[in-house]
Amino acid sequence: MTLEKIIYDVREQLKLFTDDSEISNRYIAHLFNIKRAKYLRQELNNYQRTTDISVKQTLCLGLERVSTNQCNLDYECDYILRTVRTIPQPLELHIKSGITSVRPTNRISTPFNFVTKEKAIYSKHSPFGKGIFSFLDADKHIYLLSTDDALNMLECITITGVFEDPLSLEGYTNCCSCEDAEPCFDELKSDYPLQPHYIDLIKNEIIKELALGANVQEDKENDTND
Repeated sequence: MTLEKIIYDVREQLKLFTDDSEISNRYIAHLFNIKRAKYLRQELNNYQRTTDISVKQTLCLGLERVSTNQCNLDYECDYILRTVRTIPQPLELHIKSGITSVRPTNRISTPFNFVTKEKAIYSKHSPFGKGIFSFLDADKHIYLLSTDDALNMLECITITGVFEDPLSLEGYTNCCSCEDAEPCFDELKSDYPLQPHYIDLIKNEIIKELALGANVQEDKENDTND
């Protein structure tokens, strides 16, 4: 279900309670995103729950070479790779990262090792030190490092995860250099990244809250007139 359809359903139900036109579509979307993050955070902070594919979003970002000094990394090389742009805010979780995969743009390629910055520093001592390691730094860039020369051949990566605000991916595309690249999220075309049972639950919550708020405001205006 698209976000446009969700908002339409909310507005149609609100007509049963109020004709208040001051409630904007953007405000309804804002409420929906906040409640989505709350419910997903509760669900995904459970060790036994896997991340449902329907809540994930994917974007592609180009890479650039930067000095290891730029990310305060004690690593035996002068340069590492970094995404040219920052990524949208991942969903904040207690037990794991909201980022579920960092990989080459080839869909069947094996994902890179996505670790913390601290583990990335010690990856050179790992038995699998020839692999490519990636991490998200505080500046919201994703960095990649490896002792393998294959790292220098990368120009673009695909990042998949659960993000705080699905609309924050509107300004990103699904391809780095394709002429026909599409936005990673389009509220008119893209399925809203949430399971259907949560969509129904949140719609009902928002309808009740907005209807109650409108009725309270109407009562206050009537009292003032009296």
